[in-house]
Amino acid sequence: MTELFEPLPKSAGTRRRENTRTKLVRASLEVFVEKGIDGVTVDDLVTAAGFTRGAFYSNFSTKEEVFTALFDEVTAELIAIANASVEEAISSGTPPEPKQVPDLDDAGVMLAVFEGIRPFGRQWYLLYSDAIARSLRDEKMRAALAVQRERLRDRIGALLTLRLEASGARSLLAPEDLAQLLIGIFIDLMLREQMEDRDITELAATTILGTLHAFVEDTGSPPS
Repeated sequence: MTELFEPLPKSAGTRRRENTRTKLVRASLEVFVEKGIDGVTVDDLVTAAGFTRGAFYSNFSTKEEVFTALFDEVTAELIAIANASVEEAISSGTPPEPKQVPDLDDAGVMLAVFEGIRPFGRQWYLLYSDAIARSLRDEKMRAALAVQRERLRDRIGALLTLRLEASGARSLLAPEDLAQLLIGIFIDLMLREQMEDRDITELAATTILGTLHAFVEDTGSPPS
C-alpha cells in the first residue's frame, strides 16, 4: 500500500513528547481506515503505535481527538501533494495521461492534482466519509473538521484561480465553490474506482474537462 506519511526523522530528546504524539496520530491512519471511529479502541491505537495507554493519555483524552489530529495531518499531506502535482505539471509542460487533455490548461492541472491524490483514494475516502458522518452527529467534531475541509477547498481554489488568471479565463462560480465541486468529483471518482475495481483514468480526464468547460469561460483577454 502506498504510504501517505513519510517516516519521522530521528529527533532530539527535547522533542520526545511531540514525536510520541505524532507517532500516535500517524499510526492511527490504518486503524481508523480499517475500523472507523466507532470501531476503534484506545488499545487499538496504542498497539499500532507501540506505546502504552499512559503515553496515549499524556497526549490525548479521547480517540476522537486522535481522529481530528489525523484528519488535520492528512489534509496537510493532500495539500502538499496538490501543490507538488501542479508544480510538476507546469514545469514539465505536459498534463498527465491520458492524451484527451492535450494542452497544459486548467483541466490538465486539475487532472494532475487528482492523479497526485488518487493513490491514497481508499484511505482518504474512508476517512472523509467517516468524518462527515460523525460530524453530522457531533457538533464539536463538526467545527474542527469543517476547518480542514475549508483548508483543502481553499487551496484547490487558489491553484485553480492562478491557472485561470494565467490563461485569461474566469470561473462562472466563486473559486471556492468550483473547488468544492471538483473535490466532490475527485471523491466520487475514487469511490467508483474502489467499488467497481476499474481504471478510471479516462473517466477522470473527461469528467474534469467537462466540468471545467461547463463552469469556466474564456474572457478573450489573455494576460499580456
